[in-house]
Amino acid sequence: MSFSFNTALSGLNANSNALSVVGNNIANANTIGFRSSSITFMDVFSNAFGARLNGAGSSLQIGNGVRTSAIHTSFEQGNLNESGSPLHSAIQGNGFFVVRNSDGSSGYTRAGDFTVNNSGMLLASNGGQVQGYMAENGAIAPGTALSSIRLPLGQTIAPQVTTNATLRMNLNANAADGAVFHATMQVYDSRGTSRTLDLSYTRQTDGSFQMTGTLDGVPVETSVDGGAPDANPVSFVFDTNGNLTSPQSLSIVPDQTALNGAALPAFALNLRETNPDGTPGAFNVTSFAGTSSTSATIQDGFSSGELNGAAVDHNGVIFGLFSNGQSRILGQYAVATFNSEGSLQRLGGNMFGETISSGQPTIGDPGTGGRGTIAGGYLEQSNVSITNEFVDLIEAQRGFQSNSRVITTLNQTFQDLLQIV
Repeated sequence: MSFSFNTALSGLNANSNALSVVGNNIANANTIGFRSSSITFMDVFSNAFGARLNGAGSSLQIGNGVRTSAIHTSFEQGNLNESGSPLHSAIQGNGFFVVRNSDGSSGYTRAGDFTVNNSGMLLASNGGQVQGYMAENGAIAPGTALSSIRLPLGQTIAPQVTTNATLRMNLNANAADGAVFHATMQVYDSRGTSRTLDLSYTRQTDGSFQMTGTLDGVPVETSVDGGAPDANPVSFVFDTNGNLTSPQSLSIVPDQTALNGAALPAFALNLRETNPDGTPGAFNVTSFAGTSSTSATIQDGFSSGELNGAAVDHNGVIFGLFSNGQSRILGQYAVATFNSEGSLQRLGGNMFGETISSGQPTIGDPGTGGRGTIAGGYLEQSNVSITNEFVDLIEAQRGFQSNSRVITTLNQTFQDLLQIV
């Protein structure tokens, strides 16, 4: 009879554990990156009752109850919700963010609610340093060692002088003789000062256009088809289809004495696009029957700029966004995978730790080697299903209640025996 009490008690303990697991899941239904758990049971070895075999040769055994077999962690993908921080990130697929904890140990997490401290260090929610690959001069070299990601707060990038420029425009083939069209664009000198290039096109009686130019009102020289610079007007000649036939190439040569100590070397004005295979492409300057207009201006210079934002792409590359409109690669998240992620140990603080059963992590770039990609500006939600948890809650409660009833019944049986005695 004592065994019956122990059997019922084991049922109470097992179902109490189930209630704890379900309760923990429900409590973390809104925890970023939380992985839900499920519990399984196994029976306790049975004792032989009386004779070991009955007449049919089958053993007579009564079980000794139940115990918790395992608590499994579900790594099913959670929903992704848009976040207010560009550095918040979610993994779509397999893997974990790598974190170096304050004690020097490594942790692994699906929670990408990262923040930046006053020294630019990217931190996980438990205060650990997020690991990845840092860039040098805007590039991540192959074989870069894993390290803590630090953003260069307040960084200023140097200006870049203009070396190439493109004006996409049409010069009206039906314009009156002597009509003038101005095409302007901004270029940058060596100190990052914006300069206005003004190119003036005057219609000629033969249908060509004569071009002259100024930079901030100061006349510039031009180099036509690789020739020596001079101040003569440049003749733009078009064929019967309105395509440019001359010049083939053109460079603008600013007056260096008018730049207040800065420099702006001669820069090319691209008159025609180049196809990917290196062959000549579309004309940037045409003369069709239509209003003279500039459709696009492109140049490769820029002023100095300060870091004022960041963005993350699907490969986990972190870009610094600067006040001058430029972007630079600052680093890249690292993603770890395990041979048996179900064997990872929960460390708290949304962290997992490796175990002998899980194996060592394989760390690399997102989107490679079976690792998931990164959704920048999003957070992965808990993968807890409230509906399923309520069903499990009812089942665990019924199991606990039923085992309680067994103990009540056994107690009443003992009372009846005592009354007989």
